[in-house]
Amino acid sequence: MKKSLGLKIGVVVAAVLVCLFAIFPFIWMISVSFKPASEVYAAPALFPKAPTLDGYKAMLSTTGAFSFTTWLRNSVIVSLCTTLFSLIIATLGAYGISRFHFKGRSALSYIILTTQVIPGALIVVPMYVIMGNMNLLDNMFGLILAYTTFTVPFCTWMMKGYFDSISPTIDEAAMVDGANRFQVFSRIVLPLSLPGLAATTIFAFISGWNEYVFASVLLRSYSNWTLPIGIASFQGQYDTNWGTLMAGAVMITVPVVIIFWLLQKHLVAGMTAGAVKG
Repeated sequence: MKKSLGLKIGVVVAAVLVCLFAIFPFIWMISVSFKPASEVYAAPALFPKAPTLDGYKAMLSTTGAFSFTTWLRNSVIVSLCTTLFSLIIATLGAYGISRFHFKGRSALSYIILTTQVIPGALIVVPMYVIMGNMNLLDNMFGLILAYTTFTVPFCTWMMKGYFDSISPTIDEAAMVDGANRFQVFSRIVLPLSLPGLAATTIFAFISGWNEYVFASVLLRSYSNWTLPIGIASFQGQYDTNWGTLMAGAVMITVPVVIIFWLLQKHLVAGMTAGAVKG
């Protein structure tokens, strides 16, 4: 009994330490965002001695094309469009792979998964050349197209797993009752796949919201910059305004936290458990 209790305590302590290790960078980011410059470069302290909102004011006071609101608008457009296109393409593709049997079906599934192991840095130059040939450089649609090509394979694989967990007998029963294939997909299978849709939505949105490398390569003008590029521009060659930089990082994190909070109730697998007996 004592050995079992000691093991449980050890597991809890280890879990707490791992959680603290994981969230410490976020705590430090928030702390620095409220520190004046004199404290940022002083001896490290977790909590600011003289909290200030100067970092947030400096970030929000940017005007014209070089402004936080412009970058925020661009990031929202890019992320939402990337999420929408990814969901449409991935759900249709995943349903087709899950439900229809055709030659090369298994190979196609593994090819889709294999694309995720290709380093993004490896295709920066080819993507730049392709977008240049399509006249989509310094264009938000070009960036959306690039992000969609990255997110669709993994989203397709995720949704295929959820569709596979839904018994095909549900589809067959609905079709016997007179529903066509698209009605089965949109009215029955998709509602049963809410956990997968929630996870896929979060993945696609975060991919478009946080990405920096391709945005910095494909976009040139201030008016088309997204938040990661705009916030990173406050890091200069000889001086970095850490308070403003961290304030921007905090503000860019808030939408992701809100989206996760809104969708967290759907991130529980097993909604279809017991839908079909036997």
